[in-house]
Amino acid sequence: MLIQDDEKGHVIIGEAALHLALAEKEINVNSLIAELGQMAANVSCNKRLSDLNEALNWLKKFANPGNTQQSEPFLQVLAGLNEVKH
Repeated sequence: MLIQDDEKGHVIIGEAALHLALAEKEINVNSLIAELGQMAANVSCNKRLSDLNEALNWLKKFANPGNTQQSEPFLQVLAGLNEVKH
């Protein structure tokens, strides 16, 4: 199962982004990875842990600056949410 085909994976990443936004923290790939790691550390359900790990593994592909050439609309939307509007 690929996370880009899995709505649940996007919901989990969105949940992590919401946690960061509510804490007024920067939202980027590395902060999302850290937040998902914290979420995984506090989980007791194996299915939820599996879903969090799948999202983590997917996001880690984008932590390397060499991979930023690849277009991912979902990540672009998240990046846009972090920009300051004037």
